[in-house]
Amino acid sequence: MKQELSPHQAAEEIILYLKKLADPQFAQQSQRFFKEPVSLLGIPSAELRRQAKQFFQEIKNFWTLNQVLEFSRHLFSSPYVEVRALAILVLSHNAHFFEKHHLAEFKSWLANNYFDNWALVDLFCPNIISPLLDKNPEIASELLQWTTSTNLWVRRSAAVSFIRPVRTSRFLAEAYQVAKRLFSDKEDLIQKAVGWLLREAGKTDMRRLEKFLLRHGPLIPRTTLRYAIERFPENKRKELLKKTRPK
Repeated sequence: MKQELSPHQAAEEIILYLKKLADPQFAQQSQRFFKEPVSLLGIPSAELRRQAKQFFQEIKNFWTLNQVLEFSRHLFSSPYVEVRALAILVLSHNAHFFEKHHLAEFKSWLANNYFDNWALVDLFCPNIISPLLDKNPEIASELLQWTTSTNLWVRRSAAVSFIRPVRTSRFLAEAYQVAKRLFSDKEDLIQKAVGWLLREAGKTDMRRLEKFLLRHGPLIPRTTLRYAIERFPENKRKELLKKTRPK
């Protein structure tokens, strides 16, 4: 039983088990989703979610939140994307226990490149940071400050953390502020994240998104703009691309 193991022992056991599930062919196929080489075992996300849920069921009545955090920190030291993803998924089952003081540690994980690719960041933010934001709206101002970080993953998190809330019309003002602050960012992964954020914000208020794009058009990277306007009709997309073109 996992609850009888220390977090360190449980983490070591999980890593060994995941390595047994490795599929080198699937790992090679999955590499195409990343611009830079990443270390993959080749385990489908559905299987990772199943393993995380099963692990959580075994320890939920026995481990403290600090033990879960200790377990996850150990997994974060692994080079394998799937091992770190499983740690995030286990944490997600405990997301309702996190308090705003945990945000500093979450930021340190990002700044230390524990999540050093878009897939891990995009798993971590909606599952861990977005619920914390819902619970503690005051941390929105701190997330806005993340846009000035020198770390790519911290900046991407500033955008991705607001994506889930804006789908239900929450934190729209902050989301547009994040977008505006990141318009000058040259990183492709930031430009795409900002476009994604704006597209989701527009789902609940397309007119507000259109006005925002027309107001800031020449400053918006074209990659960001194309992502942001995906939900508009084709004729409107063409119009926005023309009206926002830099002079």
